[in-house]
Amino acid sequence: MAGHQTPVGQRGLSHLPWRTTGELCHGAARVAWTRRQSLLLVVAALAAALLIVHQGDHPFMVWLATWRTPEVVAAAKFVSLIGELHLAPLGVVLTAWGLAEWRQQKDRRIPLGATALAMAASGILAQLLKPIFGRPRPHLHIPDQFDWFNVQWDSFPSGHSMHWAALVGGLWLTLPRFATWTAPVAVTVMAARILVPRHYPTDVLAGATFGLLCGLCFGQAALDYQRKHGRLPPTS
Repeated sequence: MAGHQTPVGQRGLSHLPWRTTGELCHGAARVAWTRRQSLLLVVAALAAALLIVHQGDHPFMVWLATWRTPEVVAAAKFVSLIGELHLAPLGVVLTAWGLAEWRQQKDRRIPLGATALAMAASGILAQLLKPIFGRPRPHLHIPDQFDWFNVQWDSFPSGHSMHWAALVGGLWLTLPRFATWTAPVAVTVMAARILVPRHYPTDVLAGATFGLLCGLCFGQAALDYQRKHGRLPPTS
């Protein structure tokens, strides 16, 4: 019949995927702009916390070195390796997606797609921030410093932490049960990055905060998308 349209409830992320991707990205940007004052307050609080915690970065790493055994380092390297964006974090999303398709839970397509976009966006943001701060990694045994706009150093913020926090944040608003069991894994990966050692504690703290904010913006965009297309009841 002319003019016949597929019911909204039957559409998924596979329906015009590029348009859906664009709408989710635009929605996340809209959420960030709408709540820019709150986000700026969080970033300001993060900056204040970093100024305080940064004073303990070097003493903490020195203390850590006194009991870090080869076995601990080996385990941390393994956790760090599988914690790469293209391995465990992406694997979590793809596995959840596969299970949702197998169980015909099409309502999970948008949340999982938005979470994948949040991780990608956080990775891009990390690569933009790293050369701005220009902080050498602790395993290089170079005096801790921020050598602004030095692309040679890339310790701050932690990319691993941003990816995992974006994963947790993206799921928190839409699939909270997934977020609950993913969060401990994220914390383990973040701790491993300090144990290796490839990051200072403040690198991880900053990365986790930025990643979580990114994930929450995309998570809210997924909720807004679902409400717009009739998959969730409108807010009162």
